[in-house]
Amino acid sequence: MKTLKAILVMSIWTSTISFILYTLEAHLLFREIHWAIAIGVILLITHMVNMTLYFKIAGKEPYQWF
Repeated sequence: MKTLKAILVMSIWTSTISFILYTLEAHLLFREIHWAIAIGVILLITHMVNMTLYFKIAGKEPYQWF
């Protein structure tokens, strides 16, 4: 059950970041090197926050053998 909660929270976080990037029209600015680097860093941070959220919410439950 904790895994589903973690996935839900991660989905909300990722959707929020995606919406923000879309409203800033980042998909049109990827050809400029400064924007490309900034977007890449934002996506990397988004992924790192997703991993942190998952392990904070789910804990060690996904790794237990039944």
